[in-house]
Amino acid sequence: MKKFSIFSIFLMVVAITVAVVSCKKENHDAFLNNNAQPAKAFTPPQVDDMNAYLKEFKQRMQTATRGEDEMLSLEEAAWHLSSVANYDFANANVEFTDLRYDTLRYHIDVANGEVSLTDLNALYSNVAYDIDEFYHSLNLDGKHFRFIGADISESGEVTISLITTYVTRDHWWYFQDSWEAGVMCDSLFSDNITYVWNGNGLRTLQQALNLLEGKLYAMPECPPQRVFYVYSMDVEFNYNEYIDQYGSDFIGNSRIYAWPADTHATPTISASNMCYCLDSYLGLPFEYVGTHHNLANQRPVNWKLSWDQIEFVDQYKWDYFIHIVTVKLGRYVVTGNTNEY
Repeated sequence: MKKFSIFSIFLMVVAITVAVVSCKKENHDAFLNNNAQPAKAFTPPQVDDMNAYLKEFKQRMQTATRGEDEMLSLEEAAWHLSSVANYDFANANVEFTDLRYDTLRYHIDVANGEVSLTDLNALYSNVAYDIDEFYHSLNLDGKHFRFIGADISESGEVTISLITTYVTRDHWWYFQDSWEAGVMCDSLFSDNITYVWNGNGLRTLQQALNLLEGKLYAMPECPPQRVFYVYSMDVEFNYNEYIDQYGSDFIGNSRIYAWPADTHATPTISASNMCYCLDSYLGLPFEYVGTHHNLANQRPVNWKLSWDQIEFVDQYKWDYFIHIVTVKLGRYVVTGNTNEY
């Protein structure tokens, strides 16, 4: 990530340097040619209520009539194209740990260095559709558009630049690092599968939890010895008692699945959030044992996942879909007594 950031800064410095050199050359040429009339530069509108301005411009653009609509300079059209896109899609007031740069390309008719409002509206319709499609295609946590830029060349080539912020996990509850988590989760979950929160998603998670942790204690001793558990207790982990201080996609940054129930479609869990749940749910019993000294020799025997729809009332009434994680703990016993089982 540091290399990427340095590279980005380097590009910015180069771009600024080129821009300065270009400006100096143009000013020098204009100075030498007394007959040259510099083009009037577009100045972005200085308005107090930019929301109202962009809303009104978008409505004016959508109701423009071909042949009767106004013409805009390339710089003016590009500024409005970028600003309306940011008005519709961008959210810069978010926390993030990483970002990415992407580009969309289009074409618009240019006549005498200007574009019509109707053509700009048709262009924006395509741009808005593609931005929405692009957003939903990204398999990133906490994704938001930080800034959407636009540039229109004299030949009508349109470049839409996207800066997208997102969150990469800096903390793991069970896995050692992102590489270990990635290898394990890629083998268990797929972006091509729809995981229903209380259906196959719940069952897949429960199976993964027990298969993964169970194998860790199924390794042969030296020499091989028989191992068994004696039951200690069942521990139930609830969504409102375990909060991720690093942030999660669930209600209240819960480490356990919690999702608004006021949705028209049955909620699903993305592959990345399935991985998050796996890591979080695996870590819960080990943290619990670690904070209770009388359980120092206990280990998780089995994970059981169930679900519920609950009602939460403050000044409003909310319904949540939640997972309930129940872990059976047992004492790990090694015995020299062998048998046929």
